[in-house]
Amino acid sequence: MEQIHNLYISSSNKNGNDKNYNYNLYLSNYNINIQPDEEAWFCINTFQTLNSFYNINNKSNTFTIKVKTDMDVSFTYDFIIDDGNYDIYQFMEEINKLAGNFINITYNEKKNKYRYTSTQTINNDVFIKPTKYNSKYFGFPEDVYTEILREEIQTDKYSNIINMNNFSLIIIKVIGLVEQNKSIDNFNTKMNKGDTSAIINRQDISINALINWVDISKSFMKKINNNEINQLTFQYYNEFNDLLYDLNDWLLCFQIIIKKK
Repeated sequence: MEQIHNLYISSSNKNGNDKNYNYNLYLSNYNINIQPDEEAWFCINTFQTLNSFYNINNKSNTFTIKVKTDMDVSFTYDFIIDDGNYDIYQFMEEINKLAGNFINITYNEKKNKYRYTSTQTINNDVFIKPTKYNSKYFGFPEDVYTEILREEIQTDKYSNIINMNNFSLIIIKVIGLVEQNKSIDNFNTKMNKGDTSAIINRQDISINALINWVDISKSFMKKINNNEINQLTFQYYNEFNDLLYDLNDWLLCFQIIIKKK
C-alpha cells in the first residue's frame, strides 16, 4: 500500500529565528515513519515567490576607480551605488552621475555593450575595477583594473556583453534527509556532494512578477533512507553558493511517498 504525504508550506509562518532563506519545518507530531519493510521518496513539486531580488544590493553596490598621474602617483576612489533594481539605462545614468568626473558611459543597443571614455585631463590615466558581484553589469573582468581611454584616443573598444541579472538560479537545499546517493554539484567551485533538492531558473521572470515553478516530470525526486522525518531545513542559494538573504515570502509544496518494498 502506498502512502503519500502532501505538505504545503508557507514561509510567512515562522518559528523563532527562522528566515525565508533558512526555514525550519518541524514534523514530530505527524508521525511520518518509514518501517524496515518500506522505502520512501522525497520530491518538491511546486515553488512560488516574487522575483523581487535587487540586482544592486549590499554585495554588488561598490566599485573602484583608480587615477594615475604623469608623475606615476595613483589615487583610488571607492563608490557606493544606491540599492535597488536597475535596468541597463538606469545603471548607466547612476554610474555617470557618481563617477562622471572620471568616466562617461554610453550604451550601444545593437551590441548590448557599453562604451567607456575617460573624462580626465590628458595627463591622467583612468582605470575601473568592478567586483565579482557586479562585473557583468559593467561588462569588465572582476577584481582587476581595466583602463578607460580618452575620447581622442578611443578605438571604439566596447565592454563585454552586459547582463543586469546578478544571478539566474534559485537552488533549494533540504537538510535532514538521509540519502544513499547525494546530489553532486560544483556551485562551490569544485565538485561536492550536497543536499540540492530543486533548481529553479528565475532569470526570464520580470521584476516583481511571480516565479511559479512546477516539477512536472518529477526530475528532482530522490530516494531517502530516513526511519522517521521530524525536522527539515529549507535553505535557499544561488548558483554562486550565496544564501539568498533577500528572498521574499514563498509557498512550497512537496511530497513524501512511502511504499512497501
